Amino acid sequence: MLEFKRERAFGRTYQVLSDGVPVARWSARAWKSGGEVELADEVFEFRSANWGRTFEMGSKGAVRAEAHRSGRRWSVRGYDGEYELARPSGLRGNRQLVQGTRVLGEFRRGGWGGGLTAELTDVPLPLQVFAGLVVLSLQHRQRAGAAAASSGG
Repeated sequence: MLEFKRERAFGRTYQVLSDGVPVARWSARAWKSGGEVELADEVFEFRSANWGRTFEMGSKGAVRAEAHRSGRRWSVRGYDGEYELARPSGLRGNRQLVQGTRVLGEFRRGGWGGGLTAELTDVPLPLQVFAGLVVLSLQHRQRAGAAAASSGG
């Protein structure tokens, strides 16, 4: 199981665990999507572009994985193939990672504190982490939009 957990209750740094073992750390930026990802003794830049319709994770000028929104669909490319982040239901916040017609697993919101969990099969760990960061970023946006709407602003 893959878990994204905040290091502190209201902090912006997440620890990523695979079956309880730390595998990555994400220091999210305060005012926009992105931040640094430490994964397998390498530091990656995770960033959003194109008005939030694209996410990229790269190192030393090379993009290793990217996600792009087209309409309501998020396509993910990197490491070993092409995937889609799909919503099985418009009412739930969960997203499935799909390759072709095969569902490889689902990202689910964690409990209190805004984390995330996933059970994924046949997906390289760096791509699991990248897809999880995309889902977390989308959740952050959704919460920020809901907070702004409820404040009347």
